[in-house]
Amino acid sequence: AGFADAAGIAEPTARLMSQLGTLFQQKSLLARAEPFKRRALAIDEASYGDAHPNVAIRLNNLAQLLQATNRLAEAEPHMRRMVTIFLMFQRDTGHPHPHRDAALNNYAGLLQKMGRTDTEIAAAIKAAMTEAGLG
Repeated sequence: AGFADAAGIAEPTARLMSQLGTLFQQKSLLARAEPFKRRALAIDEASYGDAHPNVAIRLNNLAQLLQATNRLAEAEPHMRRMVTIFLMFQRDTGHPHPHRDAALNNYAGLLQKMGRTDTEIAAAIKAAMTEAGLG
C-alpha cells in the first residue's frame, strides 16, 4: 500500500489504507490506525472530490476512530460533513443513499455522547439538511 501510494495509485490504495486502519482499530492499536484512516480519506478526496459518497464513508470511519479515542469534538465535524454528503446525494439523485439512515443515526449518537439535548440534536440534523439543500 505504501509503494502504491507513493506511485500515486489511488485505487485500490485508499481501500487498502482504510482496511489497514480498520485492522489496527480492531486490534485496539488506535494510534497506529489513525494515519491509515486519514490517508484513505485524503486519497478519496483527491480522487473523487469533497462530496462523493466514498469520501463520506471514509469520514465516518475516521470519526468512529476519533470517538473510540474519546475525541468527540474532533469527530463531530467529520460526522456532520458525512451526513451532509449523503443528504446532498439524496438531493442530487432524488433517492436516499443506502447509508443515509446509518449516517444520521451515527451523527445523532455522537451528539448524544457529547451531551447534546434531543432539541439540539434535531437542530443539528436540520442544519445539515439545510446545508445539503433539503431544508
